[in-house]
Amino acid sequence: MLRGFFGLLVILMVAALLAVALAQPRVEAGIDEQIGAQVPIDLPLRDENDQATTLRECMGGKPTILVPMYYRCPMNCNLILRGLVETLREMPQNFSVGRQFHVVCLSFDHREHGDLARAKKEVTLQEYGRAGAEHGWRFLTGSKEAIAQTLSAIGYRFEFDKAYKEYNHPSAIILLSPQGVTTRYFYGFKYDGEIPVQGDMIEMPDGTRRVPTTTLRLSILEAAEGKGGSVLDRLILLCYRFDHLNKGYSLNVLRVVQFGGLLTLGLLIVGVGAALWQEHRRSRNLGVSLATSLPSPLSGSVPVPPASPDARPSGGAT
Repeated sequence: MLRGFFGLLVILMVAALLAVALAQPRVEAGIDEQIGAQVPIDLPLRDENDQATTLRECMGGKPTILVPMYYRCPMNCNLILRGLVETLREMPQNFSVGRQFHVVCLSFDHREHGDLARAKKEVTLQEYGRAGAEHGWRFLTGSKEAIAQTLSAIGYRFEFDKAYKEYNHPSAIILLSPQGVTTRYFYGFKYDGEIPVQGDMIEMPDGTRRVPTTTLRLSILEAAEGKGGSVLDRLILLCYRFDHLNKGYSLNVLRVVQFGGLLTLGLLIVGVGAALWQEHRRSRNLGVSLATSLPSPLSGSVPVPPASPDARPSGGAT
């Protein structure tokens, strides 16, 4: 009976593994850097007033910081914008959005339109606080096809969570040359200070060597000349699901339930396997003890029954 139950558990385990495999999203959030890739800058998009525009028009022939996001995002997108605004405010007054470079925020939610983009632009420009930025900091929306082609060119992947009606996406900004070629990626929410980049070690005057670094300002200047490269720290922070009931961020409940079910099945299989092994061991020990307690017919020590009182000795007188 235990063997039959064990076989049933194995079948359930295999079924659960197949269910988990089928439940995995077809596209997982992440970034595959595409340094030197040409971004399609002539695709039809919409500006903050729902007017037709293109990425080329919004870039204005200047190096551009491209910010993939969506305007209803309850967490990470706001942190990205806040970190970017703080870094740009620390730059000199003669190095500002709309003058030396542009910023383009592109929503990857094709259902969003100009009203959300316009509201996000007003808040962001108020925080930035520099004159003339309204012409160089754009907030765009677009069709599903145009968004997919643009983000695919920069290796940006996101997934839509149907249960929570929100997006899981990476946190990053991408620098483009004036011609729309990707030059560098910055990850996370903070873009200030020196950031290590890939390259040959730098020889210092005292004989020591250090890793080459860059800053966002220097990377913008390099992007103007089509130069760039990869940073060393590629920690990709993903936007976690928002728990509307608890007003906070939590793990994906479905994944936790799936993992818990697999763990339970695994423990059951181990338990039943241990029980079968113990049963087999007891049966083997019982068989050995029975075999040792019975006399062997080859040993020659067959017990002789006691003699009857009436029995006479063999060969005696009558």
